[in-house]
Amino acid sequence: MWRILVFATALAGFSPVALLHAAPNEPTPETRRQEAKKYQQDRLQAITRRGRFGDYQQLLTTGKVRTASALPADRADALSRDAAIDAAALGITAAEVNAFRRRNIDLVGMAHRLFTGITTPAEQMLLADLVVVATAGKVRADRNRIDGFLSEMPFTIVKSLKGSRTAGDVVFVARSSGPQPNGNEIRDFGDVDFEPGKKYLLVLSKNWYEQFVALSKKQPESSFTALPFLAYEVLDGGKLRRGPQPTISGEAPKDLASAESDLGKLTGVNNKAGGRR
Repeated sequence: MWRILVFATALAGFSPVALLHAAPNEPTPETRRQEAKKYQQDRLQAITRRGRFGDYQQLLTTGKVRTASALPADRADALSRDAAIDAAALGITAAEVNAFRRRNIDLVGMAHRLFTGITTPAEQMLLADLVVVATAGKVRADRNRIDGFLSEMPFTIVKSLKGSRTAGDVVFVARSSGPQPNGNEIRDFGDVDFEPGKKYLLVLSKNWYEQFVALSKKQPESSFTALPFLAYEVLDGGKLRRGPQPTISGEAPKDLASAESDLGKLTGVNNKAGGRR
């Protein structure tokens, strides 16, 4: 997803434009293969630093991507390995994969498709750790951070649709925009422009935040900090305004009731504070 590319290039000290123009010549297939292999190794190392390598190994045997069966053996194995990394990065376990498979839902394939930008809003809610209605606070950039981000935005939860947080809890969305130690200000256009005081439906992933931080060889903050998959402004009557973080694929929910209904159809439960199970 382009948003993820923006986050990655900002933290690594590159601009997306510079990245796009860094290689004027078309890379060879072998170059692409080596780059993909290195990125896969980096992601596995990040999963290992998070203590989730065992989950990845179990996902390799239980989480084969269904579409891989139509591919040659070597490509099918590579796809399933890559998908297992994606699933482990999002905190998905083999037990969850098996449970959803009994309901004809390919959780591993869904996780893999998330990173190519072709999941629906309901699927992103299923893969998220937290789905809440929350009120935005003011951006905080007044302390040293250990996660590599430069600021954060606090949100006070009004209602929880999914996850371990409840009404009144404060969660934080990490931002790569903010002041650097040398006094320079970085503006990352990949950051969502939330407006303090407004309510939003937030689809957040703490696991993706932790994976991203591990990829950067940093440490996560101790507070409940996450990155957004989706965000919609909540209007009067529960209606949702598209954006500021619009869906990439699929039809956006029109209101809170339809978002909750869509999530419930995938989870198979009516527990508004439940997890993927």
